Amino acid sequence: MPPTLSLVDARKALLPQMLSADLCIVGAGAAGITLASALLPTGRDICLVESGGLAPDADTQTLYDLDVIGYPPRADYMSRARYFGGSCNLWAGRSMALSPIDFEQRDWVPHSGWPIPYSEVAQYYRPAGRILGLPDLEQVSAREVPTRISAHERMLFQGAVLAPTISVWARSPRRFGPRYKGELRAAKNLTVLLNLSATNIVTNAAGDAIESIETRTLEGKRITIRARQFVLACGGIENARLLLVSRDRHAAGLGNGHDLVGRYFMDHPRAVFGRVSVPKGAELPLLRGRPLRDGKFQLGIGLSPEAQRRERMLNHYVTFEELTSGYAEASYATAVQTMKVVLRRGHAGSRLDLARSRMAEIPEMIYLLSPKELMPHSLYRMYVALRDSLPRPRKPKTYVAVYFCEQPPNPSSRVTLGNESDKLGLRKLRLDWRLDGSFRESLFKMQDLVAKEFRRSGGGVWEPSLEEPTFTDASHHMGTTRMSTDPRQGVVDVNCRVHGVQNLYVAGSSVFPSAGHANPTLTIVALALRLAKRLEVPDEA
Repeated sequence: MPPTLSLVDARKALLPQMLSADLCIVGAGAAGITLASALLPTGRDICLVESGGLAPDADTQTLYDLDVIGYPPRADYMSRARYFGGSCNLWAGRSMALSPIDFEQRDWVPHSGWPIPYSEVAQYYRPAGRILGLPDLEQVSAREVPTRISAHERMLFQGAVLAPTISVWARSPRRFGPRYKGELRAAKNLTVLLNLSATNIVTNAAGDAIESIETRTLEGKRITIRARQFVLACGGIENARLLLVSRDRHAAGLGNGHDLVGRYFMDHPRAVFGRVSVPKGAELPLLRGRPLRDGKFQLGIGLSPEAQRRERMLNHYVTFEELTSGYAEASYATAVQTMKVVLRRGHAGSRLDLARSRMAEIPEMIYLLSPKELMPHSLYRMYVALRDSLPRPRKPKTYVAVYFCEQPPNPSSRVTLGNESDKLGLRKLRLDWRLDGSFRESLFKMQDLVAKEFRRSGGGVWEPSLEEPTFTDASHHMGTTRMSTDPRQGVVDVNCRVHGVQNLYVAGSSVFPSAGHANPTLTIVALALRLAKRLEVPDEA
């Protein structure tokens, strides 16, 4: 790359039709930016290709349009952001680590397990947390929880059935675009090409190595990028699409010799389901969430690994939010939408306006996005301090249960190429999200177990929900290029390299073989750091 280039709008810059680099990364979201930043010290010539610009653009955003033929995700919701910084420009910031049991091959969960041990990823959680600006998970667990947990919460977890989960938030959600723009602009060995979309991956004659990636702007300018190594970091859905449309020497798509690209699509189904009445004097401070100097955290209720094995259940967890009145629900609807627009700044443009950006029906949205996720950090600390200063209620207090569910891997849950094309001429994706009955059965069983533990501990009276729960997606797209040691079972190997292709890697949640219940961003960044260590040594020519 010419050394004078750094952050370039491909639509306007005078660029040659052929560019070369040591490493080409496609996608400037959390995975792509983390990877590029981690590899800058190597001195290698890096090209980072981003389909969008520095701000949302309605025409570019339409490239994410897809057809839904399975279980429907939330209507009129911008779940993916196609501009510099990616979907982290939108998120509320909840971060969690996967659990060791998520990496195990569980005989009651078909297709479960990772081909690498938990320790392989866990060693990168602390540096990943620093990148995300998070409170240290280990210190929260070792210092904050023991000193702040109430007697009622301690009793709840003293049995062998339930185990606490920990969610943490930074003081404010890490926006990768604004956070890293200056660093990447100043780098001497990095070129960021904005408003340039990858359209095809070109292999050598044998089909076992990548020679170049073809790209183009919406205006029609075409640029070919040659490199020694390539990484797809386009997100849990788009990674699969770029492999599927690249058919010059692979009739079914690159890496798709066993019809696995796009399969095993997973999300985290969520539902407001049941409630608990806490008696007078009982306190659940950590289950409701607490601020920290450098962020905030909340305990959830999960099942211990022993209970999951004994009951043959999935790894769900549940949090509690205050029950609202009907009047509060009606008032909250507008407040939630306004706050989301103000804080996320990703809902912009005529097709993404406030009136059309409903994210879920009330009351579910009230509980799925609670005050700790909507309020700025300083305001949330004031809110909790005021809440703590108020007199304790003289009657039982009721909380609703919000479940975050593990979806078991299912090869029939998938994305495929549709018949229509987008503005780049690429075939749009068709999403067939399949939710089988196993995670519903686990949810009902978990509700019964939690109710028993509340009765045992004296922490409250559970009011179960007997109706079929209504689920919403979490916009956590995972699994479409899953990791495996066997090409017949997955798309990438343990180093995230596409099976059968020497120099093509995949970064992001699409490589997750199973999902647990944890929000994926922390693990996405951890895996990007792990991949950076692998890529520090260039592949042989």
